[in-house]
Amino acid sequence: MKYLRLLSTLFAACIGMAAVPAHAQKDNWPSKPIKIVTPTPAGVGSDAFSRMYADKLSKALKVPVVVENRPGALSTLGVDAVAKAAPDGYTILFSTGNPFTMAPFLLSRLPYNPEKDFIPVTQIFRGGSFLVVNKDVPAKSLRELVIMAKSQPGKVTFASYGPGTTSHLGFELFQDAAGVEMLHIPYKQGAMVDVIGGQVMVGWEPPVSALPHIKSGKVRALAYTGNKRSTVLPDVPTLNEVYPGFEVFTWVGVWVPANTPPAIVQKLYSALSAITKTPEMQRYIDEAGNEPTGPTPTETAAAIKREAQFMGKLIKAKNIKLD
Repeated sequence: MKYLRLLSTLFAACIGMAAVPAHAQKDNWPSKPIKIVTPTPAGVGSDAFSRMYADKLSKALKVPVVVENRPGALSTLGVDAVAKAAPDGYTILFSTGNPFTMAPFLLSRLPYNPEKDFIPVTQIFRGGSFLVVNKDVPAKSLRELVIMAKSQPGKVTFASYGPGTTSHLGFELFQDAAGVEMLHIPYKQGAMVDVIGGQVMVGWEPPVSALPHIKSGKVRALAYTGNKRSTVLPDVPTLNEVYPGFEVFTWVGVWVPANTPPAIVQKLYSALSAITKTPEMQRYIDEAGNEPTGPTPTETAAAIKREAQFMGKLIKAKNIKLD
């Protein structure tokens, strides 16, 4: 009996000792390098921002933070890699909201569950796009473009980043609001080269890729899709000045795998919020034509749900499918 009690005591002690490192690891997060996964190619989209935040986060948390690009399959490859990562705060997703608000309705199957496999940490920033036209297009304003499109149904061409992308869905909304029919020309990547060259008449471009060509006079900006005028081009009207309530944003946020401890989520949120509020980052976001945001994890989850409901209805109504 004494032998059994001794074994029991030793077993309990071993269990207690084994629990200490795991508990300490959670409380001492982070204690090893963190990986930020972005589902975009290097140098494209939000990649530059992911590297800025990686550098600042590394200094704030005092551990190395590296960026891993995992593009492909409408961003689902990179997103799925994070969904299947250990929920310990050492693998983070830095992405637009599209894999959560649009991909579920564009693809018949996803390798991840957008609601159950992730915890949203925060929305970093958001930004509208510029509706631009080739410099030789006669329309000098949004109203003139609408008149031209109405006089030539199906003849005015618009470029998107591909079926089901924000630019494509934005143009679908624009056609509905304006009561016009335009011809969709989808591209796999950006179409600015062809808008400049005149192969396609109208484009929907984020500020980072549109501004250099607008300022050089190669294209003309007719409208901005945000809810207020862009600080970088304040003379360009918003779409909702002509069509009240019309606004389309692209936003970038951060997620971690489901079951990540709440304390880690909160610490990561606090660190990211502090970085976004620094003058340097505020200036960088503003110069790219975006606006910093920073909602809490709960607020971000609610915003994702609202946007997914809206986009789901739009995609279904337009019968847009990618497989």
